Amino acid sequence: MLSSLGVSALVLVVWAATTGPVRMLGTADHRASARPPHAATSATPTSTASAMPTYGQLTRHVQRSIDLSWLGQMIGYTAVIAACYGVFLLLRSLWSNRWRAPDQWSDVDFEVLPERAVLESLHDDAEAQLAALEDGGPRDSIVACWLRLEEIVAESGVPARRSETSTELVTRVLHELDLDPRPVATLAALYREARFSEHPMGEDSREDARSALRRLHEDALAQGGRP
Repeated sequence: MLSSLGVSALVLVVWAATTGPVRMLGTADHRASARPPHAATSATPTSTASAMPTYGQLTRHVQRSIDLSWLGQMIGYTAVIAACYGVFLLLRSLWSNRWRAPDQWSDVDFEVLPERAVLESLHDDAEAQLAALEDGGPRDSIVACWLRLEEIVAESGVPARRSETSTELVTRVLHELDLDPRPVATLAALYREARFSEHPMGEDSREDARSALRRLHEDALAQGGRP
């Protein structure tokens, strides 16, 4: 019997704890009804004010965080703008380098180089030089042929060096043209002999001058003279 009473008491305690305060025998109701209305009314604001939590209590478990979503948007906008600018630069480069019709060729005056002028004149005057070798005696014909070479060099505009004779000028210019120096030396030697010697000169000297002159013309043609 005692055990039954203990079990009953334990069940009662558990029930009371789970259901909250229990009014016993109507005493609490009588006292509450005996209180004046204004007393009950005045107690309400105090209990309500004490029951409302503070801001610190409400935000006690709130953790501060930084919103960086704007940074991602800014990076995205920047990438789009950079891509558009790159496309613009590419299109502008393609437009600047587009194919254009070539301009019409215009005639431009240019000065012929002295070396080129000498080579061309040697070819153009070849027949006259050979004809000079056939006119008159060997001595006079050799001198006349060499004088024509001096005129060609003088008309090309190549200036003579100080204390340089006309014969030395012709020899130097022909050597600077990378022509074979042997026919040049032969013609120069025959000219000096014909100009400053007093002994007779035969047809063999004329033939030597003719052969040297022909080799000189062939070499000048190979170096770029007119065909």
